[in-house]
Amino acid sequence: MSRAGEPIAEIGACQGCGGCLLTCPEHAIRPDGGRLFVLAAKCTGCGQCVEVCPVDAIDMRART
Repeated sequence: MSRAGEPIAEIGACQGCGGCLLTCPEHAIRPDGGRLFVLAAKCTGCGQCVEVCPVDAIDMRART
């Protein structure tokens, strides 16, 4: 399992389309009070959520 990155959402840019929620193969992204919450323990860093976002509201940040 690759854990090279972690998705970071820019809440102000997110238009709530839900594409990232539907695309994540690990179901690691959850809505929470109008924000996106990434379950770090489930995220593999695949980047599919970044690729599917039509407004570039998600970026992959290196894990530290």
